[in-house]
Amino acid sequence: MNAIETVKSILKEKVDISNLKESDSLSSLGLDSLDLVEVMLAIEDKLSIEFTSEEIAKLSTLKDVVNLIEAKVK
Repeated sequence: MNAIETVKSILKEKVDISNLKESDSLSSLGLDSLDLVEVMLAIEDKLSIEFTSEEIAKLSTLKDVVNLIEAKVK
């Protein structure tokens, strides 16, 4: 499963992903900082990777999340 599909599979439990684009800002999806941490923890569990709180704090778009995941799984 690629990074965007992983993110979508986790996000679908929190937001409507039918019109999801990588350029979408996380706040426009209705995710607050707690939601984002929960999503990132779920991604960590699913992919057996870890993110620092500093990395998570820098995320603003869905593309940022995908890029971070891709950098960690290489």
